[in-house]
Amino acid sequence: MKDARLKLLTVFLLSVSAYASVIGAALAFVWWLVFSGREKSLPSPKLFLGLFIITGAISLLMEYRGLAGISYLIRMSIIILIAGYAYTEISSKDMLNVMTWLFGEKYGFELGLISAIAVLKIRRLSSDCAKSRVAHRMKAVCQGRKDRLNCADYLSIAAIILIGSLKDSKEQSKVLAIRGYRCGGRLQPVFDKSKSDFIPIFCATGLFSFTFLTLVTYL
Repeated sequence: MKDARLKLLTVFLLSVSAYASVIGAALAFVWWLVFSGREKSLPSPKLFLGLFIITGAISLLMEYRGLAGISYLIRMSIIILIAGYAYTEISSKDMLNVMTWLFGEKYGFELGLISAIAVLKIRRLSSDCAKSRVAHRMKAVCQGRKDRLNCADYLSIAAIILIGSLKDSKEQSKVLAIRGYRCGGRLQPVFDKSKSDFIPIFCATGLFSFTFLTLVTYL
């Protein structure tokens, strides 16, 4: 898909459908298989494997307490896949354009700027994490220890990344203030369009409608 507006709308429809019911999750999974890049939609297979393991552990705990753990596992797993699709397909530029188009040049630009910075931060996390892991392994080799990371190493990496992100955010706010930024800004949103975009958005809208029709019928 090329139109950023349709990308965000599709992610919203798929996420709500997948969370609403197992049927919606199954339909969203079919959509993901047909229209996404599949493995290419998972920016870090190891990270997503870890998320699946955490989701599975939570579902087992829910089943042990007599709750719908299997349903939770199915629905959250599909939501994780949709999040991977959003991560690879939606850029910071898309967020700024869509928010400005949707809410105007004052509040929309403000929300778009915040969203764009957040997207950039998230994209930097993977590279920062990889660099920190390499640095820890080099330090371990120099000290004569095993280069495998333990739980304490992962905690220190997370702390370093968090502190660095907070410092970067503070510096960015200073730069914006020095340049005289207060609220809002002028931007003419530009969107790439393609006739092929209507097929995935039509299917996403259809499965969203079908999911909630089945819920209403069940209730």
